[in-house]
Amino acid sequence: MGLRLGSWKTVTITKNDDPAVSTETDLGGVFRNVQVYSPAIDSATLTVKPSRLTADTAVQAYTMDGNATGDFVNTTTARTTAGMNVFKDICARFVTLLLNAEQTTATVTFYVRGIDPL
Repeated sequence: MGLRLGSWKTVTITKNDDPAVSTETDLGGVFRNVQVYSPAIDSATLTVKPSRLTADTAVQAYTMDGNATGDFVNTTTARTTAGMNVFKDICARFVTLLLNAEQTTATVTFYVRGIDPL
């Protein structure tokens, strides 16, 4: 049995939105991981925030580090280049994308999908 993937969803963050946050996206099922293709952006970190139910408050995802006694924030480092990230152990159906800086150059379009349905 191979890796199972959800369908791609288009997600936008509008130019000059502060905070720079998308609307909620329904991945179409509960997935362990979330893959995000990102365009070039104004320097910012990217976070995938899960929601337990639709229209629920999106929260910060944390991942436990097996070699440490604590957890770490499931957020990218700041960058400007296009790229792809897999956010591990999100375990959600409803997600919101958040950039930590207002995008003043242009509206940005991301593509997201779930990986490994639960």
